[in-house]
Amino acid sequence: MPYICCTQKLAKELTAKPLTSAPNVRGFIGWHGNLIHLFRRKCVLLTNDETRFTLFIPGLVKKDFADFDNVFRHHFEITLGYMGANPAQIAQAKLLLGGVSYHKTHNRSVLGTLNDLKVGIDYILKERFGRLPETEEEYRWLVTFLNETPCSGKDLEGVVFPGRKMLKMIDRVG
Repeated sequence: MPYICCTQKLAKELTAKPLTSAPNVRGFIGWHGNLIHLFRRKCVLLTNDETRFTLFIPGLVKKDFADFDNVFRHHFEITLGYMGANPAQIAQAKLLLGGVSYHKTHNRSVLGTLNDLKVGIDYILKERFGRLPETEEEYRWLVTFLNETPCSGKDLEGVVFPGRKMLKMIDRVG
């Protein structure tokens, strides 16, 4: 079951219940998420705590937040496909995803990565497209770029390439 540690903005959209502290989870199930506004639309940015694998979910409306578990799984699956995951890896990842639980943020290093990604996405979208991605090719380019960009952090072992590291983690777990 993935644990998504939400910023207060994202928590407001996802649940009316107060968030609890998450256990200190790593690996496949530890995630942090933030709600960002781009081009007057609500978007969610999710990053895996260990790999910094990033999901960008643009243009969400109220019904998407009500069914966020499925929105999360859908975007995770297509982003894995864009990163070159084979069908066995995608099937393994789908098996590992159960219901999602929402908690308070606890890792400042991951929050720093989310802030860096927000600035990068904002710049890329304004300069390259002038809007949110509208076609599958534009979306694929953006999420592939995000997951092929090397990341570092206090809690990471050196520099990581998020897409590669996530695929290795799925293989290791499976």
